[in-house]
Amino acid sequence: MPTAILARFQPPKTISPIDFRWVYIPLKEANHMFQTVSNTSPTSITSQYASWFDGRIDQFINEHKGRFDSVSTFKKRNGFFITISFDHSSRKQRLESSDLIDGPGAKTEMDRFTGIYNYLCRQLIGRNYHRPSFHALKPLAIGCLDMNGSRYWRWMGALENPHIHSIWIFAEQTRDGFQNLLADKERLISIKARFSIRELDVQQLDHDHRNSTGDSRASSYMAKFMVHNNHELKVADDFRVLPFQVKKTLN
Repeated sequence: MPTAILARFQPPKTISPIDFRWVYIPLKEANHMFQTVSNTSPTSITSQYASWFDGRIDQFINEHKGRFDSVSTFKKRNGFFITISFDHSSRKQRLESSDLIDGPGAKTEMDRFTGIYNYLCRQLIGRNYHRPSFHALKPLAIGCLDMNGSRYWRWMGALENPHIHSIWIFAEQTRDGFQNLLADKERLISIKARFSIRELDVQQLDHDHRNSTGDSRASSYMAKFMVHNNHELKVADDFRVLPFQVKKTLN
């Protein structure tokens, strides 16, 4: 029996062998995340997602921090909570004339999130950022879809103003470059125009602020739309963890 299952990830409708990537999650983690029995409480679902996100963040930090650095210090120094709101009125026109790195087939908000990620990697690491030798320099980025009013829904409300809440953890070598990019108004305006971004809210991450379940408030906040989408699936592509990782298994 395979030791991994395919995560809930929908690739673009137009696929090439280069663009098509699979995301695998170990079976133990997948069972923890994707409990969809009808009596699962919203709090439990949120906690499952948040706990998994927190684990990925801690794993990334432990792989990148210095010997005498703490996980908490690394988070505060290199972590950011970023909310991305799109200009939906120009979306169709933007996609038709798109020259995004991911290609013109990208259609969902999460596809655009991946496009933003790849573009930033290219700016911070270089045009060969996709090569395995540069993998350690790539930031960890967890992006979750959200809709207006999802925090107050008792059941799935109207799907209005899709936007993305995300946590980014940068390596030491790329953190300053990211902050310099944010400080460069002209480059920032260019990025917003390229990806039809209406607003980009960037805050330093306080990931050690925990809720009653012990999960970080930031990760729990990101998962609030997925709680509703878990019970009444209306959006198949509602989160991404980047960079994509493939875990090969032997049968």
